[in-house]
Amino acid sequence: MNIRTSLLSLAAILITSTSTLAQEQPSRHAVPGQRYLKEYWGQPELYLQHQAYFMLDLADKAFNENPPSLDINREREMAMLMLDAVTHEPAPIDNPAVVDYLSRRMNRVLEDLDKPLKGRKSLRIYKLYNCGILFRTRDLTVAIDLNGRDGKLIPDEIMRKIVGHVDVLFYTHNHSDHFDNRVRDFCHEAGVPIYATDEIFRNDTQVNHVRKDDLYAFDIELPKGNITVHVLPGHQDAVQNNIWIVTLPNGKVVGATGDQWRSAGEDLEWMKDIHSRLPRIDVLSIDCWIHDFDEHVADFNPRLVVSQHENEIGGHGIDHREAYWMTMFKNRAVHQSPVPRLLMTWGEWYDYK
Repeated sequence: MNIRTSLLSLAAILITSTSTLAQEQPSRHAVPGQRYLKEYWGQPELYLQHQAYFMLDLADKAFNENPPSLDINREREMAMLMLDAVTHEPAPIDNPAVVDYLSRRMNRVLEDLDKPLKGRKSLRIYKLYNCGILFRTRDLTVAIDLNGRDGKLIPDEIMRKIVGHVDVLFYTHNHSDHFDNRVRDFCHEAGVPIYATDEIFRNDTQVNHVRKDDLYAFDIELPKGNITVHVLPGHQDAVQNNIWIVTLPNGKVVGATGDQWRSAGEDLEWMKDIHSRLPRIDVLSIDCWIHDFDEHVADFNPRLVVSQHENEIGGHGIDHREAYWMTMFKNRAVHQSPVPRLLMTWGEWYDYK
């Protein structure tokens, strides 16, 4: 499909979608009863809110029809840019259209989590919000950096249900776009163990705090199976940042680097070729903004990289809400690593083979 055909196809979807949505949900997409909608004059926040509903509804449809792939087609790329546009407005966290969109995307994940996953060697990767990721096998589900901004972006009733599908949760570091107080409480209610650095929930004795001076390995016995964990003592500047590498019951190895970055680069020295001390990593989650991307990928040598941290809107300014277009540009024009890179948006999943 060429670019002209793709654009015409997306335009046709837009015309059909906006017509249908205007009939189904006029109250949230426009001020009713006025032919020229003069109510928007002097109310830019309302204007942006209703515009976001249109854009996010279309993005939702485009993502559902064009699931994650290593090759990003034009419809999917344009939908990502629409999501970039909404999340780079001045205050997207206060836009009800954004919460509505996230809720729909998370409910879509819940619907899939309710279905059995077949295949002993299966591994399904779910992208939630920011660096929140689920690694699911037939036997159990591992979560890393599960976060909904304490209910502001992912409503409590949805997050509680997501936690109900999780067998163990790992937090990388003590920044509020990664750990979540509500998630911690829901895990305690459900008996889901949490593993974190010494700095996260410091006084909570129910949290398993792990921080060593060197690579450290240990086993965790869970009701649905046992996992082996390797943890590396990384940093984000002075903040502790545990890098978690987990061997799942079916032998697949997954992990996340969190916000690994140290301005002076000291960690890169001891991380050099760290893969020689680890089991071969199948899937590694890495920040889209990480410095020395190619060096980190080479050091860990995973079979697949999953990009994280795009469009974190809870506490980052416009200039630090890394957009999908930036990641796509870097993947095409900057990064030299031959390792395949997967770019997902909120509420999507991908089957690793």
